[in-house]
Amino acid sequence: MGGQLTYEFREESRTHGGTTTRDTNHEFKEKIGIKTAGWVYHPALLHYSLLLEPEFSQEKEEMRPGESAKTSSFAPDYSMTATFLDPKPYTLNIFAKRREEPVWAAFAGNTESIVDSYGATGHLKYRVLPTTLGYTYTKTDQSGFYTSRTVHEDLNLSSRHQSGKSTTRLTSAYSDDKRTSEGYDTRIQTYNSSLFNSCDITRDKAVNLNSALTYRTQESGWFDTENIHLREHLNWRHRPNLQSNYSASHSRQEADDFASDMTALEARLTHLLYENLTTTAGGRGHRYNYSDGDDNAAGGFLDFAYSRPLAAETLGLHAGWDYLYTDRNGATTTAALVTDETHSLSLGAEIYLDNYNVDLDSIIVTNSDGTIAYFENIDYTVAAINGYVRISRLPFGAIADGQVVAVDYRYLRDSEYDDALLTENYGINVDLWHDWRFSYNFLRVTQDILSDQTPANLVDDTVHRADVRYDIGWSNSSFSYEDHNRLSAPSYTRWEIQETLSYRDPRRWSVSVKGYFGQSDYDDRDETREFYGGIATVDLLVRRWCKLRAEGYYERTAGETEETDNNGLKASVEMRYRIWTTRLSYELTDQDYRLSDYRRTEHLARLELIRLMW
Repeated sequence: MGGQLTYEFREESRTHGGTTTRDTNHEFKEKIGIKTAGWVYHPALLHYSLLLEPEFSQEKEEMRPGESAKTSSFAPDYSMTATFLDPKPYTLNIFAKRREEPVWAAFAGNTESIVDSYGATGHLKYRVLPTTLGYTYTKTDQSGFYTSRTVHEDLNLSSRHQSGKSTTRLTSAYSDDKRTSEGYDTRIQTYNSSLFNSCDITRDKAVNLNSALTYRTQESGWFDTENIHLREHLNWRHRPNLQSNYSASHSRQEADDFASDMTALEARLTHLLYENLTTTAGGRGHRYNYSDGDDNAAGGFLDFAYSRPLAAETLGLHAGWDYLYTDRNGATTTAALVTDETHSLSLGAEIYLDNYNVDLDSIIVTNSDGTIAYFENIDYTVAAINGYVRISRLPFGAIADGQVVAVDYRYLRDSEYDDALLTENYGINVDLWHDWRFSYNFLRVTQDILSDQTPANLVDDTVHRADVRYDIGWSNSSFSYEDHNRLSAPSYTRWEIQETLSYRDPRRWSVSVKGYFGQSDYDDRDETREFYGGIATVDLLVRRWCKLRAEGYYERTAGETEETDNNGLKASVEMRYRIWTTRLSYELTDQDYRLSDYRRTEHLARLELIRLMW
């Protein structure tokens, strides 16, 4: 049993168009926690855990300009789990919980989440066909710099059968996601079902066949999609250093008035010579039919990868060639649909969609599973640049830095021409004395139009990438450079310098400081975009009963179309004396969009007094 008292002061100001509004908030919270665990009648029948944390709060808010208000509320936070018939071949787990959690992270500001969730999972633990069926309901209300409400429901089924030579798995999932943020509403309903089978054809497992059948349907406010995919993959190990792989697949995709079918074949041979040189050669082809035409493609590839450990360094080399011939038939231009095109979004990165002539209104951005939709100008932004689309995450949205997202969109594709695409890829990397690492990669892609009309955006791309890193543990320095000279996408050069210093005294303190500076230059529109910033974190154990933590960050991006400053600070001290704990924290978050004349600043101070009775 325990108790907690909290006082919280929050001040937020917004400036837009020369007008400033300021909100001041005082809040007191009283919380009692009671936790217990046990069993009913017999441990084999039911064992459980229960946590009750009722919380009372009194809040006073002053808005300038505006009125003042006082409110009182009660939050019955709790957590409960129960397991029925655990030793039996049929077991049921149920859970329910409600939690209120403040969250703060660099480059994301602070938010507060109230999460209500409950669900149940049934297990049939039969050896022949173990099966699990589960249901989860989650409602999340977030406030702060990022405000949203999400209701998410999941229904999952998984089953497995294993014999001497094969393993079969069935997984099915249905999800219903409803989200509201800044007045925007979305709903995505998704159903996925997959059937996998792995079979060892020979006793020594030298020949293995993997089969997969997947079905997916998704309904949203933009358009509905339905996909089915069948794939067979044969792996044949002829010798310890020689193997071949063969695959065949067929997929069908439907969305509103658009439909397409693709059949693909591929074969490759891999050989390892003296544990240093790996050679891969093969060929592939596909037939792609869509609403207004078709594509037929065939090609081959050859790759070499060489690695050599030397006295104090490691040398790696790779080279590859890929040739693809495509025959296109159909209308001069036709609409095409792209689903689940994945990109990793991070601050300062240049991310473009793979195709041009994109319908901006058709862009849908979700998480990698396609179950959570994100909002334009809240979670991400898009910008049309010379027919291409750049996508970037916003620092105060719901997309985490470096997160992989899936993008769906429509675009106009060129048809009625035949071409040959040649891709060359060369690279080298060297590790010296375990501290230095040098890498360089060269990519060259050329397109040769063999018949009919030349498309508007001919592929003639040259990309150079170089990276130097010096890592000695407490210091990690790096320099990266990219030169994109392209016709199939915007051309630019980008470089970035990073330095991270860290030190940890196992007994007392640790400190970490990271700084970076970079610049992107766009040749085709005479624009320069600079970005720089840093993060610093300090942890100090003053005494065994007292510890301090401070974290601060600053990030600036400046260019012709973007000029933002984001900075923040968080400091906290925690003191413990027997059953008493006291925490005092302060947070500052400042967001300044200079080009739109919008600035938002928030101060948050919190005092917590906690007593653990037993």
